Amino acid sequence: MDAVLRRLAEDSIGAGELSREFSQSLAKYLGRRSGVSMRTFGAALTAALRSLDLEPGSRVGLSALAHGAVWRIIRRLGLEPVAIDTERGTPVLPSPLNFDYEPLGLAALYVDTRLGYVADLEALRQIRVPIVEDISEGLGGHTGSDMAGSAGELTIVGLEPEHIVTAGGGATVVTNNTRRVSVLTAAIDFGEGEAPLPDMNAAMALTQMRQLESFVERRREIAGRFLRTIQRGRHAMPLQGGDGEAVFPALPVLVESSPRDVEQYARGHGVSAQRAFQDTVLTLLSDAEHDVAALHPNALSLAGRMVVFPLYPTLGKSEQEAVERVLATMP
Repeated sequence: MDAVLRRLAEDSIGAGELSREFSQSLAKYLGRRSGVSMRTFGAALTAALRSLDLEPGSRVGLSALAHGAVWRIIRRLGLEPVAIDTERGTPVLPSPLNFDYEPLGLAALYVDTRLGYVADLEALRQIRVPIVEDISEGLGGHTGSDMAGSAGELTIVGLEPEHIVTAGGGATVVTNNTRRVSVLTAAIDFGEGEAPLPDMNAAMALTQMRQLESFVERRREIAGRFLRTIQRGRHAMPLQGGDGEAVFPALPVLVESSPRDVEQYARGHGVSAQRAFQDTVLTLLSDAEHDVAALHPNALSLAGRMVVFPLYPTLGKSEQEAVERVLATMP
């Protein structure tokens, strides 16, 4: 709050030095050369995809549980989105060790970190197509050997309220490729281009970046406490594979009963709960044109059973106890 008020007092609401400072701070954290911050996530993803200079009609792979907005942006750019089923039990793209990507004829791959889980980045590099990583929900996560955001030709970090770093909106794109940086920078133009991230938003984001590691650790600590409660019942919580660690923007629970009943039960006890996957690629696929059950059984199972509960660094003791009571007694 102090950081934002200083921006207001200095009349520095527009984009300027703080926006550039945040972009470079995030790029440095991810081991990248440079970054550019924009006012909306859609603008950032659009600029990232355009910087790949793909031919019209090129195929871009993405998870069936990716946000529906990503599918729509890919199509709007004249590219062909290709939905891919997730790994069994976790909402990430499958490793090439378990799934054959070659027949898809992809020109690029969009890899996200839904609910904080990180895909097998080392294996995905072997596909040898440009990767655009979206680590908005998984910033700070890793596979044991690779940090989320380290595999992509470009990496996007959203700054929306539901993301790990929240700044009232916006997103940052970082990369090591000098030519990509030039294209991204050119996208920010007060004339006809995309609007940059305002300094007021950047002030919030910078403050959180300075506390990112402690915030991530706090999320894991609370998630561990909730997990112990869940393990005493009949429901389950997906775990990050291998030696990796996920970061939790919310608490994901695979319920064995009706998700609707669980939502109503939680809300009746003063705890917000909702279905995890509402506007996704899966919901955009028409059964008439696409055999969803046959092609995306893992994604369909997760979408039908996953409910998310509140989990954030400032969740107080009484709020944690309220969530635990629901987790321990939900139908």
